[in-house]
Amino acid sequence: MNYTQTDRRIHYLSQILAKAGRTFARKKEDDSHTNVSFNPAKNRIEGRWFDSPKGKMMLVLRITDFCMIWMNEKEEAIQTVSTVKKLSSEIEQQLEKGIIEMGLEPDGFSDPLHYEIPEYSFIDQPIQMINKHLLDEWKELRTLANEACEKVLGILDVEGEIRVWPHHFDTGIYVSANENIGIGFGLAMEDEVAGAPYFYMSGYPNEGSLTYENLPDLGPGKWETEEGFKGAILPIEDFEESKQALDTYIEKALEWFLAQ
Repeated sequence: MNYTQTDRRIHYLSQILAKAGRTFARKKEDDSHTNVSFNPAKNRIEGRWFDSPKGKMMLVLRITDFCMIWMNEKEEAIQTVSTVKKLSSEIEQQLEKGIIEMGLEPDGFSDPLHYEIPEYSFIDQPIQMINKHLLDEWKELRTLANEACEKVLGILDVEGEIRVWPHHFDTGIYVSANENIGIGFGLAMEDEVAGAPYFYMSGYPNEGSLTYENLPDLGPGKWETEEGFKGAILPIEDFEESKQALDTYIEKALEWFLAQ
């Protein structure tokens, strides 16, 4: 198993957190009520807070042991369910006990989501625990993604929410950089764009479209300007090398987008 395989397994499990947001959190037009986030300080993937008769609650996935936890604002566990050696349907069924304990109805919680994720080969198999080395590698890159998003927000001097979108499972932000353009930035899973996990940055002008000319050199990063995604990417083929190149990649790409 490698980083991408770890990423896919955590992506798959995180769909249960998205279902909790879909079912219980306040609905948002952009579907962000289904978002999750990675909290490296607490070693967990966190869903959205939602209201229940017993106060605010949240479903989290603890990375260290792959346990799902219904949690209240005091960090007290309402229910803890191990996911290891279970099918996702079994996990969801067991989590319904916690939903009832919170004073909510479980109806709809296990319903299919309104989007599709890839048909991973392990979907019909019981969940496997991932070894510590691979989890540490995953946490290191996703922590770097959080920090990179914070850097972009700091350069732009704007506030933004760093979230993981459960559909594509990218750690990302989208903000209005100025009156002319919005910026999307984040870390994407390995796909056909780069053939590896990669940082991406794209620009969305309020009027018209961008013309990709006079592009600055991004070192190990590169510009994608043909079909599909258009913007600047930094493939993560060597973690330390990419980490060292990240600041320059962000600064040069962002400078170009802001000048458009």
